[in-house]
Amino acid sequence: MERVLAISDIHGQADALERLLVHANYHPSKDRLVLLGDYIGKGPNSLETLELVEKYVKKGAIALRGNHEQRAIEQCEEGDQYWKYLSFLKSLLYWFEDSAFLFVHAGIRPGIPLKRQHLKDLITIRKSFLDQSFPFEKTIVFGHTPTDRLGISCGSLWVNQNKIGIDTGAGHGQYLSLVDLTNRLQYRISVGGKLKDLPIKIAF
Repeated sequence: MERVLAISDIHGQADALERLLVHANYHPSKDRLVLLGDYIGKGPNSLETLELVEKYVKKGAIALRGNHEQRAIEQCEEGDQYWKYLSFLKSLLYWFEDSAFLFVHAGIRPGIPLKRQHLKDLITIRKSFLDQSFPFEKTIVFGHTPTDRLGISCGSLWVNQNKIGIDTGAGHGQYLSLVDLTNRLQYRISVGGKLKDLPIKIAF
């Protein structure tokens, strides 16, 4: 693989997702794309976003589940807007790891082996994970908590020892970010701005 790319908390921003991947020259045959959950809810095009995610998975991307997908699974009934995606939603992983990174929607509970983590923690945890420094053999890449709530400027990644927070607030009208972990680059686009706004590339 040429690059490891990650994106989280798209929240119905299908257009921004597509534009970021085009701008970053994403090639499914060369790049590993990991999507960290919360594809639906809050934004304008949840179904379109879910359709795109499923398409990327069929081409080799890895898709995790977030708390919004878990809620959709639990509440989905025949005739619901997510009914035809129910099998796909249930197939979403809770975490994914490679040789250097652990990818998870929200985080992990410190001191508990990965395979013994409570599944709810993996998609909802905040304070216990964010506030503690703890040894872990890989860098943990996560979303769920918008980074501006962690004391940094809007649209920036949160980098803290062995953790990288990549939810830059698309669900709150701020930014959607695609992170090139191989080259330490962030591609971001404002979801609340004008359509002429272009994604910008930032080193972190």
